[in-house]
Amino acid sequence: MPTSTPTTFSDLYSDLLNRVRATLGTTAATTTQTNYAKRYINMANHDLHIQQNWWWAERRDIILTHNDYITGSVSIASTARTTLEGSNTAWNSTVSGMGFANMRALGKLTFAGEQDVYIVSAVTSATAATLQTRYVGGQTTATAYALAYASYTYYEDEYAVATDYFRLMDTRFFSSDLDIPIIPNAEFYRLYPRNNTTGRPKVATIIEIGPGTTVSLRPRVMFHPAPDAVYQIPYRYITSNLSVSSDGSTAPNLSADADEPIVPVRYRHVLVFYALAQWYRDLKADSRAAEVEAQYVDMVRRIANDSTPERNHPRLQPRRYQYLAQTAGPFRRGRGRYSADTRFDEIRDAGFVSTSVDGLLGNTIPGSGVACKSDRIGHPGKPSWRFP
Repeated sequence: MPTSTPTTFSDLYSDLLNRVRATLGTTAATTTQTNYAKRYINMANHDLHIQQNWWWAERRDIILTHNDYITGSVSIASTARTTLEGSNTAWNSTVSGMGFANMRALGKLTFAGEQDVYIVSAVTSATAATLQTRYVGGQTTATAYALAYASYTYYEDEYAVATDYFRLMDTRFFSSDLDIPIIPNAEFYRLYPRNNTTGRPKVATIIEIGPGTTVSLRPRVMFHPAPDAVYQIPYRYITSNLSVSSDGSTAPNLSADADEPIVPVRYRHVLVFYALAQWYRDLKADSRAAEVEAQYVDMVRRIANDSTPERNHPRLQPRRYQYLAQTAGPFRRGRGRYSADTRFDEIRDAGFVSTSVDGLLGNTIPGSGVACKSDRIGHPGKPSWRFP
């Protein structure tokens, strides 16, 4: 029986099997029991990491944007509205030192000042490319070309994020280095429905383009304006790879016995308690499931409260200067916001002229523009103040 804190995958699922009395004495756990134990440990690892952005799951990456490309001209035949014919173009040429071509699949195009945006499906040569959808302009042109030797702008506003991306570390900024805030994608599409302008990126959102050859999600970041040059955009994110193998490679799930979760060693035993609750509930219908789950929840709370100086700490820090400057009232005349006497109650504050209420009915306080009238609804003869 090990005496140290569980470290490896084998340690964790063996600890679980010991706790449920599946390996007492000379009795060995069955293959089915071991598989259940492994599954529950992996489920625990994932459950822990969806609860908040743990500091040990933070990763960094950089997006290298693509500059816009406007060299040459483009023509589109009337009978083949998805085929692009370039003139003096170098669409498939690699940008020097950057490792990407001037035009590539999934990039976007606008033609001759039009607002419609088209997506490139393939680039086959320096002067030939294909659109995903048909070009809809020039339908009244009685010539062989719907678009002939026209200017165009090629740009890219969507970029793949890291393959292990789960979510952003900061819910306010995609990149704090370049001051690019992140906004909900519904708001992004409402503000920039076409997103066909280029410039230095000022705002971003995260979109999902759906599974490709596998069921894995494919999140991408979309910028506005679309980058007009090569920018290096660093960002921080939470990883979806929650295990590390003996050779240092990472993966979403623990697999080999020597694999380790990315959770720090001093916290790893919490995974066993989540797995134990699932075992008691699903395999034994044991009332202890609720007790163990409560212990798991308490341990997660304690982990969250394990504070270190470099971690974020919630705090309230009101902007007192702005409060004093902006909430002192419209009649402020270089004085402080507060008074300790009865000037405010007697309407003598802010330079009001002191006078009796009886003499103000139907009149205006001198120098203030505040009218006094009789309130005839519920309190006859009682003055009320009407501000212009």
